[in-house]
Amino acid sequence: MQITIANRLIKKLQLDPHAIITVRAGMISMPCRLEVKRDLAKPFRLSSDLAQYLHVKSDRNMQIRYDKDANLLQLGPYIGILVNGLPNRSEYDPKSLQAELIYLSEIGAKMAAEIFVFTPSCIDWPSKTTRGYVYKRITEHSGIWAESRYPLPDVVYDRIPSRAIEARENIKSARRRLMSIDGLKYFNPSFLNKWRVYKLLSTNEELSSYLPETKLLTPVNLANMLNNHKVVFIKPSNGSQGKGIVKARKDKDTGLIHGLFGCQRIRRITAGNSIDFLSKIESITKNKSYIVQQGIDLIKYQNSAFDIRIIYQKNGQGTWAISKKFVRVAAPKSSITNLSSGGRSERSVVVLKQIFHNNKDLIAEKNQEMEKVCEMIANTLESNSESIFGELGLDIGIDKKGRLWLIEVNSKPRKTTQTEMSKIIVHNTFSRPLEYAVYLAGFKNDKI
Repeated sequence: MQITIANRLIKKLQLDPHAIITVRAGMISMPCRLEVKRDLAKPFRLSSDLAQYLHVKSDRNMQIRYDKDANLLQLGPYIGILVNGLPNRSEYDPKSLQAELIYLSEIGAKMAAEIFVFTPSCIDWPSKTTRGYVYKRITEHSGIWAESRYPLPDVVYDRIPSRAIEARENIKSARRRLMSIDGLKYFNPSFLNKWRVYKLLSTNEELSSYLPETKLLTPVNLANMLNNHKVVFIKPSNGSQGKGIVKARKDKDTGLIHGLFGCQRIRRITAGNSIDFLSKIESITKNKSYIVQQGIDLIKYQNSAFDIRIIYQKNGQGTWAISKKFVRVAAPKSSITNLSSGGRSERSVVVLKQIFHNNKDLIAEKNQEMEKVCEMIANTLESNSESIFGELGLDIGIDKKGRLWLIEVNSKPRKTTQTEMSKIIVHNTFSRPLEYAVYLAGFKNDKI
């Protein structure tokens, strides 16, 4: 097996021209002969047996980097987008996972990298390879997922779409095994637990003033929180999309606890004490882990509660940046802003102008503060959890005094290819995680 390298590339890589060198693609490596040629048309060429062993395709514009200490030439980068299954409907919603994966695949095809979609069942562990899929468009509105075999990737971008799917044993097992492979990087490894996030972020004193008081749900904690706050929210620690949330308050005159829950159909309950109250919502909590969180007296927009959803992502230099910012407005008489629970989206610039009475200096100050808070949250979460994150969905609330609050952190923010926002913003929210993956693999973000 042999790799032939153009003389000009030897100088560019500052490569020591050893007779034998290790060549790696993804997680597969092989020692082979090194030949230097002055008149080579391409920067490098693999012998057919080496290309076959490494599963390197001759028609791809691959990058190459040299690790002098290991005497290693790395081809790539190989980026795998991990999902639980490959949706392939002839007609699909532009807000669906299928639309997201197609968009990611088409962006990846324009990058100097091998970017493919794969599932746990695609992996062949003994050979360190996997079946992977790239979307090939046939017409403007249709295409196919083209299958090929790849080495296990340098970087895995986890896009498992739900907590229920993530809890499946085959998903958990694949994630554990991938994360245990030496040299493989894995980012956004799981959905977040609200209680764990609160504890991790509470270690940063500068952040504590932005965190609503939060406790694990017990009768004692609920009673104390109701005594200390006008309103509290009871939320599933592992919940998403505003499901399973109960709003509660205590009448100071009667001592009765009043609760509201449900999205389409609002249900009301009343109880004499916290134990009785919890028994009445047992059909919702069902022995799951829940938190009780201080309710914030949020300022209203058009008489509705709202929060600001920020898609916060790392770019191709590994730096955090705001990719997208918009307002989620709750349905009338609801406190839940999730779009899947009846909320609607609005442009943040429009909402901030109205609530701050077009005070440009104050709006600029609040936007600057949001950026600072986002950076603190991301850095604190990443360092304390010892996990790698490439993107986060951050929900920021503003109370009636103009104070900012962190309502929630989401490690798997859903993104849509259809939006009223700029197409550049949409493109960035999909391309940045891929560019970050290239950076994480140690390569440059070049376009083909």
